[in-house]
This record gives sequence, C-alpha cells and structure tokens, in this order.
Amino acid sequence: MLGFVPRSKAKLSAEERRQHIVASITRFGGASVVNLAQECGVTSQTIRRDLQELKGQGLIQKGHGLALAGPGSTAIAYQERNVQHIELKRRLTARLAEFILPGSAIFVGLGTTFNSIHEVLKDHARLVVATNNLGVAYACTFNTSVSIFLFGGYLRQHDTAILSTTKAYVGDRFKFDVAILGGNAIDEDGAVLVHDPLEMEFSREVIAASRQVIFVIQADKFSSRAPHVVADLSQASVLITNCDPRTKLVEPTILDRTRLVIVDPDGS
Repeated sequence: MLGFVPRSKAKLSAEERRQHIVASITRFGGASVVNLAQECGVTSQTIRRDLQELKGQGLIQKGHGLALAGPGSTAIAYQERNVQHIELKRRLTARLAEFILPGSAIFVGLGTTFNSIHEVLKDHARLVVATNNLGVAYACTFNTSVSIFLFGGYLRQHDTAILSTTKAYVGDRFKFDVAILGGNAIDEDGAVLVHDPLEMEFSREVIAASRQVIFVIQADKFSSRAPHVVADLSQASVLITNCDPRTKLVEPTILDRTRLVIVDPDGS
C-alpha cells in the first residue's frame, strides 16, 4: 500500500492538504488517491483536484489512481551521483565484458554506474542494447556500433532516467539474453531496493523477460535504505560488487547459486 499514514484528526486547509500530499509522496515514493482522501478527511474528487493543481506546478505526476513524485524520485541528485566514485564505477562496469556475447540482446538499466558501459560494448559485434537510460543510449550511439532501442516515458527531471507510468509490456517485445541492473540499496535480507516506484515496476518487467540477470552494486549500497523492492539477490545470475556481499547478509546462502565477481576496491 502506497503512502499510508493515520488519518488526520483536524480538517486541513487546501494549502495544508497539498503540503501533506507532497510530503507523503516524497516520503513513500507515491500515494494512492484513496489513502490521501482518508488521511485528509476529504473526498477522492477533492484529492484529484489537488493533484491536478500540484501537477500543474510540476511538483508531482499523476498515475492511475496514484500520485507520484514528479517525475521520478531519487535520494541523491544526478549531478552529485555523476561525479561520485567514477573510477570505481568504471572498474565495476569493465567486469561485464566476459558476459557479453556476440549477437546478444542486452538490457542496461538506470544509474550512473553504467556511464562507461560503451567502453565495454564497443568491441562487441551484432549487439542489440535496450535501455531506459538516456546517458547509456547517447554514449553507445556515438561510441559503438550497437543497435539501440530506447524505451519511452517521462524523463526524470535533471536526470537521464526515462520512466514509464504505464505497464511497458517488455516481455511482449523482448527476450533479453542479459539484463544489467543496479540498485539504490540492498538490505540484510538480500532485497534489491530503489527509491522510485516507476523504476521498480519497469525493472521487474525486465527481469521477467531476461535469461540472465546481472546486478552491479557498489559496496556502500549495502548500508543504504530505499522503499521499493525490485528483486531478491537470489534471482541474480551474477553479482558484481567491490565487497564480499556474504558478510552483509543475514542468510549468505541466498547467493549460493549466484556467481560473485568481487572487484578490488582500491584498484590494485
């Protein structure tokens, strides 16, 4: 259930109600019209009018019966993420090379970790790369010979993430040989988590349409938190990271069937 908090006891003014809506979806990543109406003690029609006003201000986006952070939500701004751990991200991404076979259909997900993936793909022939990452599409278009399929939707503000607000039916169009994904956090139970509910839904569709799933996860993600579950690490065919993930998990045996590729954090 998205964005449920106890019902407000005092009647809110229109301005207070709209502040509450924005605060709720910022906290939870999204909130249903029904829950917001219950929390604010008003009708669903009143909430829909509020959402229309907030959408007009660029503060939210509207889904089917939902209010979502607009458009898309992350904990750290793209500009900040883009300059963090650049060399580490390059080393992690470089380890993907052995899993890319000629003629493969590959999905590459969101995240600045994949900014250098064109360096891995440039020497491979007859690849089809599908992505919702505008940065990946741009870099591959000008630096490789791969064929690019770019999924459509909202472009996250000040970011390179493309997000769909409706079911993308990925499995009706693709069967990926490899899906390459990141995550905003990994909890102690091995759940792969993201901040954005739209990213969660799309990534789940991609995983269901993939023969092999590779997660590329920086070590600091194991101490982070995010609200939306994309997958469990037990679903990963390969996990590329710069720590021993078994020391971070309550049940390290969930990785028994996953190939671990551990990159030296200092590059030595």
